[in-house]
Amino acid sequence: MSENVALVLAAGFSHRYGSDKRFSGKDSPLILQTLTKVLCHFDTVYLVHRFDDDDLINLLAGYNVTLIAAPDNEIGLGISIAAGSKHIANINDKTNDKTAKHPINSITIFLADMPFIGDDTIAKILKQADPDTIIRPLYNNKPGHPVCFGSSFIAALVELTGDNGAAAIIKANSNNIKYVEVSDIGIINDIDIPSNWP
Repeated sequence: MSENVALVLAAGFSHRYGSDKRFSGKDSPLILQTLTKVLCHFDTVYLVHRFDDDDLINLLAGYNVTLIAAPDNEIGLGISIAAGSKHIANINDKTNDKTAKHPINSITIFLADMPFIGDDTIAKILKQADPDTIIRPLYNNKPGHPVCFGSSFIAALVELTGDNGAAAIIKANSNNIKYVEVSDIGIINDIDIPSNWP
């Protein structure tokens, strides 16, 4: 039996927000709102944080999440994905043999500042997860997050650089993409500035 895992990207510096948005929020910190949602759907969750991030590490103590330090401060989104994927790939290499209990089937990548993604959306994505497919939700023909990458794309994720995320992988593998229509505006709503809170 293979496993679908989640990778949450939380190493950004919130320059547009004006303060560390990961700790902002009306009821609970943004990062906990996102992480709690993800933990409802995945047994294994990884989170990439800043190179120096004691406050976040302390906040997440006790949560069932594996923390991965970014290789440096001020990294781009692509490098953040690569750091998390490399960690996951190393674990998968150790377990993907005859004795493996849970080799990786897919990695679903979440952005830490998108707490409004619906449970139904995540369930729909996971239902379609496949080693050779990239699953992406669509709202009114607009692609959003999270994006689920089958295990055959892990090697490409590990090689990402810069700040464009996994756009190059998606573009280069258009024949392997499956779009899932959802009525969930949460897939395109992120928290970039304080006024984005509902």
